[in-house]
Amino acid sequence: MNQFGIMVGLDKDGAFEGWFCKVDDRENGLMFSVIWGYTTHEKTKHAFIQFQDNLHSKTSYISYPIDELKWTADPFILQIGKNKLSQTIMVLDFEKNGIQVRGDFRFGEFTPIKKSFLKPNIMGWLTYFPNECNHSIISMDHKVNGHLRIGSQSWNISAADGYIEKDWGTGFPKEYVWVQANDWENSSFVFSYATVPMLGKYAKGFFLVFHHDGIEYRFTSIEGCKIIDYHVTKDSFEATVKKGGYRLTLKAKQANPVALVSPNQGEMNAHIKESIDGILGMSLELNKRSIAHLYSERASIDVHL
Repeated sequence: MNQFGIMVGLDKDGAFEGWFCKVDDRENGLMFSVIWGYTTHEKTKHAFIQFQDNLHSKTSYISYPIDELKWTADPFILQIGKNKLSQTIMVLDFEKNGIQVRGDFRFGEFTPIKKSFLKPNIMGWLTYFPNECNHSIISMDHKVNGHLRIGSQSWNISAADGYIEKDWGTGFPKEYVWVQANDWENSSFVFSYATVPMLGKYAKGFFLVFHHDGIEYRFTSIEGCKIIDYHVTKDSFEATVKKGGYRLTLKAKQANPVALVSPNQGEMNAHIKESIDGILGMSLELNKRSIAHLYSERASIDVHL
Protein backbone atom coordinates (compact mmCIF):
# COMPACT_ATOMS: atom_id res chain seq x y z
CA MET A 1 0.00 0.00 0.00
CA ASN A 2 1.65 3.22 -1.19
CA GLN A 3 0.32 5.83 1.21
CA PHE A 4 2.43 8.65 -0.23
CA GLY A 5 -0.18 9.05 -2.98
CA ILE A 6 -3.80 10.20 -2.75
CA MET A 7 -5.77 8.35 -0.04
CA VAL A 8 -8.95 10.47 0.05
CA GLY A 9 -9.67 12.12 -3.30
CA LEU A 10 -12.26 14.75 -4.09
CA ASP A 11 -15.36 12.53 -4.04
CA LYS A 12 -15.45 11.98 -0.27
CA ASP A 13 -17.26 14.78 1.57
CA GLY A 14 -16.01 16.38 4.78
CA ALA A 15 -12.47 15.00 4.67
CA PHE A 16 -8.92 16.28 4.50
CA GLU A 17 -5.50 15.05 3.41
CA GLY A 18 -2.12 16.62 4.15
CA TRP A 19 1.60 16.00 3.58
CA PHE A 20 4.16 17.37 6.07
CA CYS A 21 7.62 17.99 4.57
CA LYS A 22 10.47 19.27 6.73
CA VAL A 23 13.92 20.39 5.59
CA ASP A 24 16.68 20.90 8.18
CA ASP A 25 19.73 22.64 6.74
CA ARG A 26 22.21 22.80 9.62
CA GLU A 27 24.96 24.30 7.46
CA ASN A 28 22.89 27.44 6.84
CA GLY A 29 21.09 27.43 10.21
CA LEU A 30 17.83 27.08 8.30
CA MET A 31 14.77 24.93 8.99
CA PHE A 32 11.42 25.05 7.27
CA SER A 33 8.35 22.91 6.82
CA VAL A 34 5.76 22.81 4.05
CA ILE A 35 2.34 21.29 4.60
CA TRP A 36 0.55 20.42 1.38
CA GLY A 37 -3.15 19.66 1.65
CA TYR A 38 -6.77 19.96 0.70
CA THR A 39 -10.20 19.77 2.27
CA THR A 40 -13.37 18.43 0.66
CA HIS A 41 -15.69 20.17 3.11
CA GLU A 42 -18.87 21.11 1.25
CA LYS A 43 -18.77 24.83 2.09
CA THR A 44 -15.04 25.50 2.18
CA LYS A 45 -13.48 23.03 -0.28
CA HIS A 46 -9.99 24.20 -1.24
CA ALA A 47 -6.31 23.24 -1.48
CA PHE A 48 -3.57 24.89 0.54
CA ILE A 49 0.12 25.33 1.27
CA GLN A 50 1.16 26.06 4.86
CA PHE A 51 4.73 27.29 5.31
CA GLN A 52 6.80 27.71 8.49
CA ASP A 53 10.46 28.61 9.01
CA ASN A 54 12.77 29.19 11.96
CA LEU A 55 13.83 32.66 10.77
CA HIS A 56 10.69 34.53 11.75
CA SER A 57 8.81 32.01 13.96
CA LYS A 58 5.70 32.58 11.87
CA THR A 59 3.51 30.47 9.65
CA SER A 60 1.70 31.36 6.44
CA TYR A 61 -1.43 29.68 5.07
CA ILE A 62 -1.97 30.08 1.32
CA SER A 63 -5.36 28.95 0.03
CA TYR A 64 -6.00 27.80 -3.56
CA PRO A 65 -9.23 27.03 -5.45
CA ILE A 66 -9.77 23.27 -5.47
CA ASP A 67 -9.37 23.14 -9.24
CA GLU A 68 -5.70 24.16 -8.75
CA LEU A 69 -5.14 20.81 -7.03
CA LYS A 70 -3.91 18.20 -9.52
CA TRP A 71 -2.01 14.92 -9.34
CA THR A 72 -0.77 11.98 -11.34
CA ALA A 73 -0.79 8.48 -9.85
CA ASP A 74 2.26 6.71 -11.28
CA PRO A 75 4.64 8.26 -10.56
CA PHE A 76 2.80 10.26 -7.92
CA ILE A 77 3.19 14.00 -8.48
CA LEU A 78 1.09 16.42 -6.42
CA GLN A 79 0.54 19.92 -7.77
CA ILE A 80 -1.08 22.84 -5.92
CA GLY A 81 -0.97 26.02 -7.97
CA LYS A 82 2.64 26.29 -9.20
CA ASN A 83 3.94 24.09 -6.36
CA LYS A 84 4.90 20.45 -6.98
CA LEU A 85 5.76 17.51 -4.73
CA SER A 86 6.91 14.01 -5.64
CA GLN A 87 9.26 11.35 -4.29
CA THR A 88 12.18 13.00 -6.08
CA ILE A 89 11.44 16.75 -6.21
CA MET A 90 9.78 19.66 -4.42
CA VAL A 91 9.05 22.94 -6.19
CA LEU A 92 7.79 25.98 -4.27
CA ASP A 93 6.35 29.08 -5.92
CA PHE A 94 3.95 31.14 -3.82
CA GLU A 95 3.59 34.47 -2.06
CA LYS A 96 3.27 34.89 1.72
CA ASN A 97 2.38 38.25 3.23
CA GLY A 98 3.52 39.99 0.06
CA ILE A 99 6.87 38.16 0.00
CA GLN A 100 7.73 35.77 -2.84
CA VAL A 101 8.90 32.27 -1.88
CA ARG A 102 10.57 30.13 -4.51
CA GLY A 103 12.38 26.86 -4.10
CA ASP A 104 13.62 23.99 -6.22
CA PHE A 105 14.73 20.83 -4.42
CA ARG A 106 15.83 17.28 -5.19
CA PHE A 107 15.23 14.47 -2.72
CA GLY A 108 17.58 11.58 -2.12
CA GLU A 109 16.40 8.04 -1.44
CA PHE A 110 13.62 7.87 1.14
CA THR A 111 14.07 5.92 4.39
CA PRO A 112 10.70 4.26 5.08
CA ILE A 113 9.81 2.26 8.17
CA LYS A 114 9.48 -1.52 8.01
CA LYS A 115 6.18 -2.73 6.55
CA SER A 116 4.15 -5.90 6.12
CA PHE A 117 0.54 -6.81 5.33
CA LEU A 118 -0.51 -6.30 8.96
CA LYS A 119 1.78 -3.29 9.25
CA PRO A 120 1.23 -1.25 6.08
CA ASN A 121 2.54 1.70 8.07
CA ILE A 122 2.86 2.96 11.63
CA MET A 123 -0.83 2.44 12.49
CA GLY A 124 -0.53 -1.29 11.86
CA TRP A 125 -3.75 -3.24 11.30
CA LEU A 126 -5.81 -0.17 12.30
CA THR A 127 -5.01 1.15 8.83
CA TYR A 128 -7.71 -1.15 7.43
CA PHE A 129 -10.47 0.37 9.62
CA PRO A 130 -12.24 3.74 9.35
CA ASN A 131 -10.29 6.23 11.47
CA GLU A 132 -10.89 9.86 12.36
CA CYS A 133 -7.22 10.46 11.58
CA ASN A 134 -4.91 8.16 9.64
CA HIS A 135 -1.17 8.67 9.96
CA SER A 136 1.65 7.51 7.71
CA ILE A 137 5.42 7.92 7.92
CA ILE A 138 6.73 8.36 4.38
CA SER A 139 10.44 8.94 5.05
CA MET A 140 12.25 9.04 8.37
CA ASP A 141 15.25 10.64 6.70
CA HIS A 142 16.52 11.60 3.24
CA LYS A 143 18.92 14.14 1.80
CA VAL A 144 17.69 17.38 0.27
CA ASN A 145 19.62 19.49 -2.25
CA GLY A 146 18.48 22.64 -3.97
CA HIS A 147 17.86 26.35 -3.64
CA LEU A 148 15.44 28.48 -1.60
CA ARG A 149 14.63 32.17 -1.92
CA ILE A 150 12.41 34.11 0.49
CA GLY A 151 12.11 37.70 -0.65
CA SER A 152 15.66 39.05 -0.99
CA GLN A 153 17.26 36.22 1.01
CA SER A 154 18.50 33.06 -0.69
CA TRP A 155 20.24 29.84 0.28
CA ASN A 156 21.98 27.05 -1.57
CA ILE A 157 21.03 23.85 0.23
CA SER A 158 23.32 20.84 0.13
CA ALA A 159 22.75 17.48 1.86
CA ALA A 160 20.15 18.87 4.28
CA ASP A 161 18.03 16.43 6.30
CA GLY A 162 14.50 15.77 5.06
CA TYR A 163 11.46 14.16 6.69
CA ILE A 164 7.96 13.45 5.28
CA GLU A 165 4.77 12.17 6.90
CA LYS A 166 1.09 12.59 6.15
CA ASP A 167 -2.42 12.48 7.63
CA TRP A 168 -5.89 12.02 6.22
CA GLY A 169 -9.41 11.59 7.57
CA THR A 170 -11.85 14.05 9.13
CA GLY A 171 -9.82 15.66 11.93
CA PHE A 172 -6.83 15.50 14.25
CA PRO A 173 -7.04 13.66 17.58
CA LYS A 174 -8.86 15.25 20.51
CA GLU A 175 -5.59 15.53 22.43
CA TYR A 176 -2.11 14.62 21.26
CA VAL A 177 1.61 15.32 21.43
CA TRP A 178 4.14 14.71 18.65
CA VAL A 179 7.87 15.14 18.26
CA GLN A 180 10.22 14.51 15.33
CA ALA A 181 13.95 15.03 14.84
CA ASN A 182 16.61 13.71 12.45
CA ASP A 183 19.52 16.12 12.78
CA TRP A 184 21.89 13.43 14.09
CA GLU A 185 24.35 11.29 12.17
CA ASN A 186 22.71 7.91 11.38
CA SER A 187 19.69 8.51 13.64
CA SER A 188 16.09 9.70 13.24
CA PHE A 189 13.18 9.76 15.68
CA VAL A 190 9.41 10.30 15.82
CA PHE A 191 6.89 9.82 18.65
CA SER A 192 3.21 10.61 19.15
CA TYR A 193 0.71 9.94 21.96
CA ALA A 194 -2.95 10.68 21.26
CA THR A 195 -6.51 10.37 22.53
CA VAL A 196 -8.67 9.02 19.70
CA PRO A 197 -12.30 7.84 19.31
CA MET A 198 -12.76 4.07 19.32
CA LEU A 199 -16.03 2.10 19.51
CA GLY A 200 -17.97 5.11 20.73
CA LYS A 201 -15.44 5.94 23.45
CA TYR A 202 -12.02 7.54 23.64
CA ALA A 203 -8.79 5.56 23.95
CA LYS A 204 -5.14 6.56 24.26
CA GLY A 205 -2.46 5.15 22.01
CA PHE A 206 1.10 5.88 20.96
CA PHE A 207 3.74 5.07 18.39
CA LEU A 208 7.49 5.59 18.44
CA VAL A 209 10.05 4.85 15.74
CA PHE A 210 13.79 5.27 16.31
CA HIS A 211 16.25 4.54 13.50
CA HIS A 212 19.76 4.27 14.89
CA ASP A 213 22.91 2.92 13.25
CA GLY A 214 20.89 0.95 10.69
CA ILE A 215 18.47 -0.62 13.19
CA GLU A 216 14.77 0.19 13.56
CA TYR A 217 13.48 0.32 17.12
CA ARG A 218 9.68 0.43 17.08
CA PHE A 219 7.29 0.81 20.01
CA THR A 220 3.51 1.00 19.52
CA SER A 221 0.50 0.45 21.76
CA ILE A 222 -1.08 -1.57 18.91
CA GLU A 223 1.67 -4.16 19.37
CA GLY A 224 1.29 -4.26 23.16
CA CYS A 225 4.12 -1.90 24.12
CA LYS A 226 3.54 0.10 27.29
CA ILE A 227 3.88 3.75 28.19
CA ILE A 228 4.88 3.58 31.86
CA ASP A 229 5.36 7.28 32.59
CA TYR A 230 3.89 10.37 30.95
CA HIS A 231 3.65 14.05 31.93
CA VAL A 232 2.49 16.96 29.78
CA THR A 233 2.28 20.74 30.19
CA LYS A 234 1.12 23.45 27.79
CA ASP A 235 4.47 23.44 25.95
CA SER A 236 6.36 20.26 26.95
CA PHE A 237 6.03 16.57 27.71
CA GLU A 238 7.98 13.61 29.05
CA ALA A 239 7.39 9.93 28.37
CA THR A 240 8.91 6.53 29.07
CA VAL A 241 7.96 3.52 26.94
CA LYS A 242 8.82 -0.13 27.45
CA LYS A 243 9.03 -3.18 25.20
CA GLY A 244 10.51 -6.30 26.76
CA GLY A 245 13.96 -5.33 28.02
CA TYR A 246 13.96 -2.10 26.01
CA ARG A 247 13.23 1.16 27.77
CA LEU A 248 13.14 4.54 25.99
CA THR A 249 12.81 7.87 27.80
CA LEU A 250 12.22 11.22 26.13
CA LYS A 251 11.77 14.85 27.11
CA ALA A 252 10.46 17.42 24.61
CA LYS A 253 9.96 21.17 25.02
CA GLN A 254 8.68 23.65 22.47
CA ALA A 255 10.56 26.81 21.47
CA ASN A 256 8.91 29.69 19.57
CA PRO A 257 5.65 27.81 18.88
CA VAL A 258 3.25 29.09 16.23
CA ALA A 259 -0.41 28.37 15.52
CA LEU A 260 -0.90 26.07 12.53
CA VAL A 261 -4.28 25.67 10.83
CA SER A 262 -5.64 22.15 11.36
CA PRO A 263 -8.70 20.11 10.33
CA ASN A 264 -11.96 19.69 12.25
CA GLN A 265 -14.75 17.61 10.71
CA GLY A 266 -12.92 17.95 7.42
CA GLU A 267 -12.83 21.74 7.57
CA MET A 268 -9.61 23.69 8.04
CA ASN A 269 -10.90 25.89 10.85
CA ALA A 270 -9.03 24.69 13.95
CA HIS A 271 -5.50 25.34 15.21
CA ILE A 272 -2.64 23.42 16.80
CA LYS A 273 0.52 24.76 18.43
CA GLU A 274 3.74 23.66 16.76
CA SER A 275 7.41 24.45 17.25
CA ILE A 276 9.87 23.73 14.45
CA ASP A 277 13.00 24.23 16.57
CA GLY A 278 12.18 22.65 19.91
CA ILE A 279 14.37 20.73 22.35
CA LEU A 280 14.43 16.93 22.52
CA GLY A 281 16.44 14.65 24.77
CA MET A 282 16.07 10.89 24.51
CA SER A 283 17.80 7.74 25.69
CA LEU A 284 17.37 4.07 24.82
CA GLU A 285 18.46 1.18 27.05
CA LEU A 286 18.33 -2.60 26.76
CA ASN A 287 18.38 -4.35 30.14
CA LYS A 288 19.82 -1.14 31.66
CA ARG A 289 22.64 -1.04 29.08
CA SER A 290 22.78 2.22 27.13
CA ILE A 291 22.23 1.97 23.36
CA ALA A 292 21.79 5.65 22.54
CA HIS A 293 21.61 9.01 24.28
CA LEU A 294 20.78 11.91 21.95
CA TYR A 295 19.95 15.61 22.22
CA SER A 296 18.52 18.04 19.66
CA GLU A 297 17.56 21.70 19.52
CA ARG A 298 16.02 21.23 16.06
CA ALA A 299 13.00 19.08 16.91
CA SER A 300 9.50 19.68 15.55
CA ILE A 301 7.04 19.47 18.44
CA ASP A 302 3.23 19.63 18.74
CA VAL A 303 1.38 19.95 22.04
CA HIS A 304 -2.41 19.90 21.63
CA LEU A 305 -4.42 19.65 24.85
